Amino acid sequence: MSQEAIKGIFYERKKMEAGTMATRRVHDTPHDLHYFAKSNQKGQVELFYLKPDGAPTSIVVDTVERVDFDARFKDCSTHECDFKPKSAEDKKKEAADKKVNEAQRHMEKKEFHAAAFEYGQAIKVDQNNLHAHLGKGKAHLELGEVDKAKEAFENLSKIDTLYDKENKHLFNEYGIELRRGKMYDLALDNYRKALDIDPEDEALYFNMARAFQESGKTNEAVKFLEKALELHPSFNEAKMLHAALTKNGLK
Repeated sequence: MSQEAIKGIFYERKKMEAGTMATRRVHDTPHDLHYFAKSNQKGQVELFYLKPDGAPTSIVVDTVERVDFDARFKDCSTHECDFKPKSAEDKKKEAADKKVNEAQRHMEKKEFHAAAFEYGQAIKVDQNNLHAHLGKGKAHLELGEVDKAKEAFENLSKIDTLYDKENKHLFNEYGIELRRGKMYDLALDNYRKALDIDPEDEALYFNMARAFQESGKTNEAVKFLEKALELHPSFNEAKMLHAALTKNGLK
């Protein structure tokens, strides 16, 4: 049975040598040497140098027997490197992130219309880009377009990865923006979703307390502060807010 033809970027991991004769030494750290590999009509594999962008040159570095190639080289897709082939999903995410970065530059310059537009373009490319939805909502808030901001924030709340622990910082920023826009019900709904995933997170109870307090529901705020303090008795911000809300005997 004939072997499958080789064509693509492959790498060989080897320790590099330096110096000559008496000064010759081998570096301890291995390096990954990348080549474009292609089977020829004789069943051998020709190795070509790569251009910086990963495209092959016409320069053949070496020609090796297939059995030798299989023993020494691995497909570039098996490790992380600049030459690793990008999937359609990777390309989509990269394009969306580029738009998000453009939008953030507009936000820094207070060019909120342009920012909202670029965030919208990012969402068209990748509907699950958390930063794009959050940024779009923030831009509309800055423009006083509360309904559009709420729509952007509601769309964000529908993306399940928002509630993953690795996105905790972004989720907290999201909650702050909801409270800033006086969207307390939406903020509370999202905090509840997060609590379903991590019911032992004292910060979520504290943030719920803040939302209740800012919406004028002091008694509810106190209850959630007490839950936060039950989980984390030395939570200073919760202690201070609890003291402020209960100083007049309000409970």
